[in-house]
Amino acid sequence: MKKIKLSVLLIFIFFASRVFAQQDAQFSHYMFNGLYINPGYTGVEQVLRTTFISRIQWLDYQATNYNGGAPQSNVLSISTPLKDYKVGIGGFLLYETIGPMRNVQVNLSVSKYFSVNNGLLSFGANGGIYSQKLDPNYVVVDQSDEIYQYLIDPGNKVSQMKPDVNVGIWYEHQKYYAGVSLNHIPRSSFSYGNKKISSKLTDHLYVTAGYRWKPTYTLDVTPSFIVQSDLNQLTYVFGGLVEYNKKIWVGINARESFAKRDVSKGGKTISNDDLIFNIGVNLLKNKHNQDALRVGYAFDFVTSGVSAKKRTSHEIMVSYMIPNPWGHGKPPVRTPRYRYEN
Repeated sequence: MKKIKLSVLLIFIFFASRVFAQQDAQFSHYMFNGLYINPGYTGVEQVLRTTFISRIQWLDYQATNYNGGAPQSNVLSISTPLKDYKVGIGGFLLYETIGPMRNVQVNLSVSKYFSVNNGLLSFGANGGIYSQKLDPNYVVVDQSDEIYQYLIDPGNKVSQMKPDVNVGIWYEHQKYYAGVSLNHIPRSSFSYGNKKISSKLTDHLYVTAGYRWKPTYTLDVTPSFIVQSDLNQLTYVFGGLVEYNKKIWVGINARESFAKRDVSKGGKTISNDDLIFNIGVNLLKNKHNQDALRVGYAFDFVTSGVSAKKRTSHEIMVSYMIPNPWGHGKPPVRTPRYRYEN
């Protein structure tokens, strides 16, 4: 019985996550969010790009046996190339709430890219801090529980900050792109000063790719996929976007996640599936007659594994581009997320 009392709080510390214990936020606008998943993406667009994405997962979700609502994730990123050095710099800020957890991640990125076969091959790394804060009042099973008593003591920690490092490789070509990255290399562990608490940032491997197809003068089609794994659990998304006249885009993607349950709980694989619908528009001409502002919306509908949550998630994306911040004429922007050609 004591083990059950202790486990409720520990479940949120170990699995402060979206789907099956993966700790990193999963965004349905992944094709517009290269810097967050891969530091090798830093600066490869050859423009100064700022992107903000906000996600509410399982809207109106309320837990049965504890306080807390729908998980929310917000990420703000910025990147730019440096003049004449074939180097990109940037960074991102992530803020999210997941039940009793408040996570903040601040990372600065740098990349070095080389011209390879009419494309850019980029090697990047970023580093910074990952902060976790726990509110024990969100989860109360037994107020006499020793972990609960420890966390509500004003003299003890309820937040902790740890270092974080990620590395990645990205290849950007006019017709396709691909990237591989490994995140949370230090595997930092959060204990809040108590040996009975252990929340570890596990490695996350990302693999993503896309292909650009132009069937007509006014249509651009970009099929793409991303695979995310903490080397134990697996999530993949595949689908694509169709853009009309470089103004309006729509898309559909499918996401599926797999996880193996503990042997003591049956030892079988469970899965979760959802469909993602995207719509967006490019706005505001700049001095190069490019659409500098883009706004997107994604709607997720869970098709299986809904016994403990609501079916829908919602996400908005806003991005602004300043072309060629170093003043060398009109740059090509060759990316499935925002593509123009000379």
